[in-house]
Amino acid sequence: MKKIFALIFLVLANLTFSQEYSIPDVKVYDWEIAKDALPDSIYGISFEKLKLDSLPEELKRFTQLRVLNLSKNRLTKLPPYFSDFHHLEDLDLEKNKLIHFPIIVYQLTELKHLRLGRNLFERVPTGIDNLEKLVYLDLYDTPIRSLPESLPQLKSIQEIDFTGIRFSPSFQKMWTEKMPKVKMIFDAPCDCLE
Repeated sequence: MKKIFALIFLVLANLTFSQEYSIPDVKVYDWEIAKDALPDSIYGISFEKLKLDSLPEELKRFTQLRVLNLSKNRLTKLPPYFSDFHHLEDLDLEKNKLIHFPIIVYQLTELKHLRLGRNLFERVPTGIDNLEKLVYLDLYDTPIRSLPESLPQLKSIQEIDFTGIRFSPSFQKMWTEKMPKVKMIFDAPCDCLE
């Protein structure tokens, strides 16, 4: 009976893991464990809730990363070495202090999932169409006021989360029509913004 419960626990743990990160075959290590490992053996690192205002210089050694969780910190920008993470597929920058969209992520052409919710920037700059493999973009509760005309050129995008952002009915209608095959998640529109 104990073996059955252990097996059920492992299956449920794996299901939970794969829902949290979009790359289910990657084990994600806390930084305290990962920093002492061989860089080429680590494909996922989490810095979640460490209250960092900058990333450690040692992180640049981990160029094979596929998953990087930087959520719930105090980051205002990303370091220049970030462009070396050519294999990164899942990047979580939710709940930071980014006052400008981190355009360095446009160099991460393998990105499939990009979470930028609850930051401070107001616009997504031109260049996002470089992320040809991007499937999911989360901008929830970030005070977005403008989107680039290149947004519809994202070839693989399936879902964009705009919840927590107030847009006018015409703004929502325009973007829904520009990207009819994309699931756009909006809050109820506000006529006050027309």
